[in-house]
Amino acid sequence: MSEHAVIVNLPAHQVGLDLDTIEDPLIAAIGASGIGEFDGNAIGPDGAVLYMYGADADALFEVVGPVPAGIDLPAGSYAVKRYGPPGATEARVNLR
Repeated sequence: MSEHAVIVNLPAHQVGLDLDTIEDPLIAAIGASGIGEFDGNAIGPDGAVLYMYGADADALFEVVGPVPAGIDLPAGSYAVKRYGPPGATEARVNLR
């Protein structure tokens, strides 16, 4: 699988939310499409980060992008579409 990625960043005040609220629908959307994989999360003092990988960041975002729209995410939540391995070109998409 390519190293394209969609990385969702949630601000620190969002971490109190059960991450399953957003992770479960992301995992289901990716699984139904077969477009990539959900690789997990990292939680730290600045918030939570959710990692998804696939062969095409734009195609992956088309599948997972609508999921956060149905969830009450706080201002400052965003996704990064990365077009290759770490250090490759990125595009930021505000989710709220």
